[in-house]
Amino acid sequence: MKIALRFLVVAFAVLAVSSVNAADTPKKAPAKDAPAKKEAAKKAANGDTLPFYGKVVSITSRTLTLVRSDAADAPEVKFAVNASTEYVNGDKPSSIDAVKPGAWVGGAAKKAAEGNDVIVKLNVGVKQKAKGKAPAKGKGKTEPAKKKSE
Repeated sequence: MKIALRFLVVAFAVLAVSSVNAADTPKKAPAKDAPAKKEAAKKAANGDTLPFYGKVVSITSRTLTLVRSDAADAPEVKFAVNASTEYVNGDKPSSIDAVKPGAWVGGAAKKAAEGNDVIVKLNVGVKQKAKGKAPAKGKGKTEPAKKKSE
């Protein structure tokens, strides 16, 4: 009987100590909330930024003028550039000197209360979008390979 009583006391002590330790450890948030929090932080940091893409018509130290297509009647769009505008070429830093008329650029602009939208980030390393969409890999019609017969 004494052995059974000792066993119960030891088992109770082990359970009591482990439950106290479990209460002290902070609970982790579910993994599904992490991407949502990152997305919300990214939106808050970007504010009212809007993406843009176009062909450079002209650039000055204060203004970038673009057309959004190669069409002859494409309207010109003007953006303000300033000292805080970030110039990149893909993942690498760049400068305003890399922006040339006729080059295709893209980036993010912040909506201005008055005047032209202000460019936050300008990527000078973008390619012109294809005029027609190519069929997705494996979805287009292809000719079967012909075997050579001798």
